[in-house]
Amino acid sequence: MAVEELLLYFLLLPALGYVIGAVWLRRAMRNIAQRELGFLREPGINVRYLVIAQIFAIPTVFGILLLVQLLGVREGTVKDSVARALGWTFSAAAILTVLSEAWIFVRWRASAFRENFARTLVLAVIPESVITFVLIVGIQIVARLGTGSSTNAESLTRAAQWMLLGSLSAPLGAFLGNRASTLNEKTFGRILIRAVLGEPLAVVCLVLAFLELAKR
Repeated sequence: MAVEELLLYFLLLPALGYVIGAVWLRRAMRNIAQRELGFLREPGINVRYLVIAQIFAIPTVFGILLLVQLLGVREGTVKDSVARALGWTFSAAAILTVLSEAWIFVRWRASAFRENFARTLVLAVIPESVITFVLIVGIQIVARLGTGSSTNAESLTRAAQWMLLGSLSAPLGAFLGNRASTLNEKTFGRILIRAVLGEPLAVVCLVLAFLELAKR
């Protein structure tokens, strides 16, 4: 597989997700500022935006790690179908993770940057489990490609495909958590439980992916 295609899957598309998420969130903040004059000049607001932007960058960092590993695999051992399946899975998971996190902050508007910043941050971190699971499976897939493991290409491809399905856990959790009408100290526990209800899908797909990786 060409290096350009690997760059597309593991760097450019995740970076695109980062840009979309960061711009979406910044535009939402400006919309708040139009209704609440001085919002962007309040102490800590822009600092908190930078904190969130750093969280958005995590999938891109993970993509670079996988890209470096794939580039280190000896030429001829990387089967195009496996690398392409993993690439589409990772890029989709990266974009869905960032957009789900941005959606959570956009949903709770100004309170997400004020009294509910810590609570919203906790809710936004939950989708990170999706890209973390994909990274774990991706590392295992690349390791098997690099060592010439007897695991066949079809099993590796299916493992990646299971994680593609599991990546839907990110927007699902954000949707469930965002359905609440208010976020405060009293409602946070219930909202957190709702948000976590999207996690079983990712966990089940992770288990199924490892079962595929275990095949010989």
